[in-house]
Amino acid sequence: MVQIVALVKASPQLAIANVPSSAFDAKTHPYVYLRGVREGDYVGGYLIGERAHAGTLHDGSSVLAVPLESGGSGGVFTAIIFTREGERAYAYAGAIGSGGHLDVRVAGGAIVATFPYYGANDPNCCPSTEIVQTYTIRKGRLVELSEKRFDIPKRE
Repeated sequence: MVQIVALVKASPQLAIANVPSSAFDAKTHPYVYLRGVREGDYVGGYLIGERAHAGTLHDGSSVLAVPLESGGSGGVFTAIIFTREGERAYAYAGAIGSGGHLDVRVAGGAIVATFPYYGANDPNCCPSTEIVQTYTIRKGRLVELSEKRFDIPKRE
C-alpha cells in the first residue's frame, strides 16, 4: 500500500486531498483526485490499494490498476492506471471513469473495464446493460481500444 501511495505522490497528474473524515483512514486510504479536471467533471476517490490489480499486456509491459472508492453506494467510479516496461518504475498512464460499480482488471493481454449502464426506466437494483471497455497502453498513455454493450436479462 505504501508503494501505491508513493506512486500517487510522484505523479504530477494526481493529488491527495484533505477531505472531511470518512470511514477510511487518510494515512492508509487517502483521497486521490486528478489534477486539471473541471469541477463538474471531478474524478477521484479513496485509494484502495489492497484491491489493485496487476497484469501484463500483449507487448510485455506491466500494468497496475488501482480503484478509487467513492465511499458511497456507487462504489468505485474511477480507476487509476500505472504502467512500466521491464524493471523501470511505474508511471501514471491515465484513468478510467464510469457511472459507478467499476471493475478494472488486466486480462487476455489488455486492460478490461466493466460497469453497469442504467437506462431511463431501470430501477437502481437492476441495470439493463453492462458495458465492457478494453484498453492498452501506447507511448505511456492509456488508449481505449473498444467498447461493447451487453443486455442483462431481466429478473422475473
